[in-house]
Amino acid sequence: MFRDILVPYDFSEDSRYAVRCLRQIPGIRQIVLLHVLYNKHPSKGPDGFDPQVDYARLRLEEVKKDLELETVPIRTLVEDIRGGTIADAIKEVAAREGSSLIVMGRRGRSVIEALLLGSVASDMLHYGTTDLLLVHAPDPGGLASGERADILPELFSNVLIATDFSEPEVGGLCLHKIPWIQKATFVHVVTTGDSHEEVQASVDDAQKRLEAMRDAFVRHQIPAEIRVRAGSAEEAILSLAESEDVSLIVMKATGQRGILTSLLGSKVSYVARRTQRPILVLKQ
Repeated sequence: MFRDILVPYDFSEDSRYAVRCLRQIPGIRQIVLLHVLYNKHPSKGPDGFDPQVDYARLRLEEVKKDLELETVPIRTLVEDIRGGTIADAIKEVAAREGSSLIVMGRRGRSVIEALLLGSVASDMLHYGTTDLLLVHAPDPGGLASGERADILPELFSNVLIATDFSEPEVGGLCLHKIPWIQKATFVHVVTTGDSHEEVQASVDDAQKRLEAMRDAFVRHQIPAEIRVRAGSAEEAILSLAESEDVSLIVMKATGQRGILTSLLGSKVSYVARRTQRPILVLKQ
């Protein structure tokens, strides 16, 4: 389970939404709210402190008060860096704090970042080694009539789990790390085959393997369904996420191509860039 949570916080709408999502993760032992201040030319005040750092600390303390998780210790941390990248600073803090999960918004504050996956989130997706939950604040204009923006959808109510059957198997990881899933749908996409017969054989094999994963969830009293598709894995996952109206997509960063350290061009990166759904990327 996820006990120690790190939340990189840049005061954007997505980062505020990420903090709100923490209330849906059971069993948290500690939360660290982190703001990384990239400042090549710090301005020191008369007391020798950078006023920007002090201001960021005060703002984080306000966020901490609003979180209202009385039984969970919450610490605030400001990292003042002069070089490197914000993602590098986040990774260092995650390692130092022993964080088991990083929860962050998909988009940052800049206009350019709003066009795609935010640059910091993208760097964490590509090069981070800690499990990563990326969320995106819903567009108020896209809410259905009568739907309230302040009420969060249940994050683990309808989870889509994509698998390529590589080890360690993502189904077992989910049972260990997020056993509070309320409903799961497993999907495997057959992407290769020189003939209809080869594709069908792969589909039949995938069906059997998914049935075993489904049965493991059912034994843990988690309702589960299976889907096998053929074609583009990325497009199939995105399409299924929409048609099933899932609350969360779960993918594993270490697949058959060994993409732990570089996810550029991978299925995970493609899906994360294009979905509006929360996505949990299991890396450890």
